[in-house]
Amino acid sequence: MLMNRTLRLALCASLVLGSGLALACDYPARPFIPDGSEATKEDMLAAKTAVQDFLAAVDEYLRCVEADEQSASAAIPPDQRDDSVIQERELALTRKFDAANEEKVLVGEQFNKQVRAYNAKRQQNTEENQE
Repeated sequence: MLMNRTLRLALCASLVLGSGLALACDYPARPFIPDGSEATKEDMLAAKTAVQDFLAAVDEYLRCVEADEQSASAAIPPDQRDDSVIQERELALTRKFDAANEEKVLVGEQFNKQVRAYNAKRQQNTEENQE
């Protein structure tokens, strides 16, 4: 029984590693987000574009991961498919999706925080110039 489980885990690992999953789908680099209290308008606009590009690239990464997983799952011989192997693969895929979507939220929150800092700086400068 232990040997059978070990064999299944080894098969699962080899399919994931052998499928090129880690190599075929490149996770995008996190964009640079400037300090809003010191950034120029051009800096913030460039950061906005970089964040939008990052979000789109993460979505593309997730499509790639899902497609690779579908291919790898289809390659499992029918006699070696069982519920535990399928559940492990689905859990691994879910974790990748969850982590990537959490990263998207964090980057969005970081950018929004800096936009608020930028707007506060602009508001303060406007008020100082009116005095």
